[in-house]
Amino acid sequence: MEEKPLKPIIESIFERLSNPEGQKKNKLLDYWPQVAGAQISKHTKARFTSHKQVTVWVDDSTLAFELSQRYKFGILKQLQNLFGEGEVKDVKFFVGELR
Repeated sequence: MEEKPLKPIIESIFERLSNPEGQKKNKLLDYWPQVAGAQISKHTKARFTSHKQVTVWVDDSTLAFELSQRYKFGILKQLQNLFGEGEVKDVKFFVGELR
């Protein structure tokens, strides 16, 4: 196994943490279980995309439909409360593998 110098790895971590986009991403990861709920967060993965949108990957098509039809507005409002209305304009749900 090849050893890598530690300095570039640490610098990369600090760069991401000091980057506003990186901070937003980390905050979303940290708060997603509270926004979606413990059960739903196990089956979803949320990410910021361009155009001030949050994309949520869902591992089950029935759950994705339910989220988009019944819970989208509530999730959007919670995200807007966390990040600001100007920072989150929409939430979209897609069925796929969680990565």
